[in-house]
Amino acid sequence: MDTIKPIKIGFGKSYSHERLTSAEVGKLWATYMGNNMSTRILSYFLQHVEDQDIKTLLEHALTLSEEFQRTIKEIFVKEKIPVPHGFTAEDVNLGAPRLFQDEFYVHYLKYVGKAGMSIYNVAVPLMYREDVRNFYLHCMNSTMELMEQIKTILMNKGLIIKPPIIPIAENVKIASPGYQKGFMGDVRSLHALEIAHLYDNIESNVTS
Repeated sequence: MDTIKPIKIGFGKSYSHERLTSAEVGKLWATYMGNNMSTRILSYFLQHVEDQDIKTLLEHALTLSEEFQRTIKEIFVKEKIPVPHGFTAEDVNLGAPRLFQDEFYVHYLKYVGKAGMSIYNVAVPLMYREDVRNFYLHCMNSTMELMEQIKTILMNKGLIIKPPIIPIAENVKIASPGYQKGFMGDVRSLHALEIAHLYDNIESNVTS
């Protein structure tokens, strides 16, 4: 696997004089804390990982987490907002014995990547100051690229079972009045979106 090079992008070269809104402060705080926690966990994973492809993936994810934190810290310092204390080196024992196989590290990255994307996705429409807006667009794009790299490794190494294939309907059908029934009487088949959400929930629960 080729070395993954993190994207270099600048923020805050000309900070606006607008004060941060409550939504901007809240989302920046949540983003900082989530990535701060991941930094400590990924640092531990890197002490034991053996698969070189997975190690490169972990290093890239760690680089992104550290970059996101630096940007938020810079914004908070300029705005005289207290920087969250977060997790420190004292909160993790990097010398602890190995707890997980390399395969788990990839599933963990997908799990926290989806959590991060949910924060960034909600944040983007709520951000109005230009530097914060650009930062979240960068977070979203960088995390989507990371997710594609995660899926590639999961598929190439046979570490994932894709969602099931379902029969294709021959024609369009209008839902019958009993469409929402299912506890009694005739039980309809699950539709594609229900299967998708069940698959996603099961995948997340297994990782949890």
